[in-house]
Amino acid sequence: MNEKICVRTAVPADAEQLLEIYTPFVISKDSSVSNVSFELVAPSLEEFRQRIIDISAKFPYLVAEQDGKILGYVYCHPYRERLAYQWAVEVTIYLATAGQGKGLGRVLYEAMERILCLQGVTMAYSCITLGNEHSIKMHEALGYKLIGTFHYSGYKNDQWLDTVWLEKLLQPCAQQPRNIIGWREVPQDAVTEILQQATEKMCRLAL
Repeated sequence: MNEKICVRTAVPADAEQLLEIYTPFVISKDSSVSNVSFELVAPSLEEFRQRIIDISAKFPYLVAEQDGKILGYVYCHPYRERLAYQWAVEVTIYLATAGQGKGLGRVLYEAMERILCLQGVTMAYSCITLGNEHSIKMHEALGYKLIGTFHYSGYKNDQWLDTVWLEKLLQPCAQQPRNIIGWREVPQDAVTEILQQATEKMCRLAL
């Protein structure tokens, strides 16, 4: 196995590379790219670093890396803050140009979803700007189902934008579910195994 290829958890020191991947989805001459994110101004490096810390305190935040270069990342956050929503999360993925179209998104999502299941999460949602067919098709290929369109969700690049929502049931819903746990409370040998298996899959991709 090429040890320079890996799927691992994100750390605050990754902020610069992750922000470099993310920024074109906020600001770009190509509105089909910059409409992916509804932020109007790219966050500062320190703000982005804090986001990594805050998100990874509860949920997995994973990166795919080759030869020290991060090719993409996935993370999730609560779908809603009220306690009865705790078994549902909203998932997000961003890939660098070099990491697109090679199956990397599938590897990252599958690893994250396996960890989420160990936490007790049952439902994952994804919100995608209407017109981003590549992302919609990728999610559908991973088992996400289109459930609705929110019209005029945001205004950016001199146009009103609709969003579509997709969902995926990650595991059966218990009649009396236990509260979810933080991903760091999951047995770490199980997390390590998931990341190792994801790394092995990544090694087989034509990167």
